[in-house]
Amino acid sequence: MRACRIWPLRLWRGEGGVSSLEVAFMLPVLLAMLFGLVEFGYNLFARSTVEKAAQVGARFAITGEGFDTGNRVALIKEAARPLTQVLSGSTGTGVTILVRSYPNGTSAAAVENSGGDPCQTVEVQVDYRYAPLTPLVGSLLPPEITVTGRERMVNEPWAICK
Repeated sequence: MRACRIWPLRLWRGEGGVSSLEVAFMLPVLLAMLFGLVEFGYNLFARSTVEKAAQVGARFAITGEGFDTGNRVALIKEAARPLTQVLSGSTGTGVTILVRSYPNGTSAAAVENSGGDPCQTVEVQVDYRYAPLTPLVGSLLPPEITVTGRERMVNEPWAICK
């Protein structure tokens, strides 16, 4: 009879399975941290990519190339697009490139789809919409995240400034 009393106590004091229980408790926390790090890293990568694409587009815009032929806005967009292909692939889905100019400085109203005249301010804006990558953290985020890069520069005086 005495052996029957000791057996349940020995079972209760045993340490077998404690490590698997610790893993079961910590694995979701570690996975959430890992997925959060991946999501943050991709967001940072997308943010720096669209900012660089806007810078390249604005640098091309200030040269005035395409002003005489009338296809300046298309050339500006073509200059910025190759950098965004790492985000959206060759299809370009999810990426929007906007070009606008400010005839009387940045306080005036913007003219959409215009690279501007010499000595005017031009702005290139690159928007990228992406869905979160990771399943665990992605369910906590909105279904679509928009990342924006914007750069303003003053056009060079390739002709007489007005």
